[in-house]
Amino acid sequence: MRRQARDRGAAAVEFALVVPLLIMLVFGIIDFGYLINRVSVVNNAARDAARVASLNGTEAEVSATATQALNGIPGTSVTVTCRKADGSNCGSYDTDADSGGTAVVTITYVHDMITPVAAIFADSINLSRTAEMRIE
Repeated sequence: MRRQARDRGAAAVEFALVVPLLIMLVFGIIDFGYLINRVSVVNNAARDAARVASLNGTEAEVSATATQALNGIPGTSVTVTCRKADGSNCGSYDTDADSGGTAVVTITYVHDMITPVAAIFADSINLSRTAEMRIE
């Protein structure tokens, strides 16, 4: 009977020691999963926009495709450029893009952490994805 009286608070102490670690683990999984989702969305948007650019889309059409694929994710910017077949850079995509060149679409995104635990390590992460396709 005396032994039970001494062990009564042991479970509460163990629980108090383990819970912060479990909470950090769960919040880390949430933030990491959300980050992976956003990386995938940005990567696919860059690829879709580069595909439109490779099929002689205008800069406005390419940007609209990227924006639509991003589903209104805040903190993104889309840049559309091109390279000529000889490797030199184009001045303007709409006027200088020609068949045989390369369309280059770059999407940058600032990912803000959603849980306070992950914000301890980094408030935000800058992501940049570039997709290149030959202009047909």
